[in-house]
Amino acid sequence: MFPDYYKILRLNQNVTKNEIKKAYRELALEFHPDKNNSPNAHEKFIEINEAYLILYDDEAREKYDREYNYNFSKYKEQKSSDYGHSKETYKNERANQRKTEHEQTFSDSDLNDWAKKAKTQGAEYARMAFDDFAKMVLGFVKETGFQLGNTLLVFLGLMLTLGGCGNLVIGLSTSGEIGNPVFGLIMLPIGILLWRAANNNWEKH
Repeated sequence: MFPDYYKILRLNQNVTKNEIKKAYRELALEFHPDKNNSPNAHEKFIEINEAYLILYDDEAREKYDREYNYNFSKYKEQKSSDYGHSKETYKNERANQRKTEHEQTFSDSDLNDWAKKAKTQGAEYARMAFDDFAKMVLGFVKETGFQLGNTLLVFLGLMLTLGGCGNLVIGLSTSGEIGNPVFGLIMLPIGILLWRAANNNWEKH
């Protein structure tokens, strides 16, 4: 049966990457086999990892969405047709189609390979102790937060540096205007300090 990765992560198709990451973090921590004692926790955990790894990657998600739209639009057409095909009939047709595709889930070979690797990685994570897995997942979040914060710091430092230089140039080229050079002298060192702080953060990181 065609896997509904969006449903697995409890999301809709229009979600952002941040929403995908947030849903994965919550569900993976909830269904890790060390923490969840339900009989299907292991399988569910692997499905969650597979769904996340496919949907979070831009190229993989684009390929998946093409097949997702095709499969589910075909199913809707099948339901509304006058041929009297039941849902079970359609499932059987899809099963037969997959047999002709050498038992592969997707028609795109790259997507099949990525899905298999995602399953393998999910199985490896399932064997990890919960504490180790939780630290790894939270580390992903911290890394993303660090990159975003440091990028903003670089941007602010650059803007202040350029603004300071611009005010100095304008002030020096305009007789009698004292405001621009003063602002330039204030903005320029602050911008340089922020820029250096961002570079130091990258080096320490």
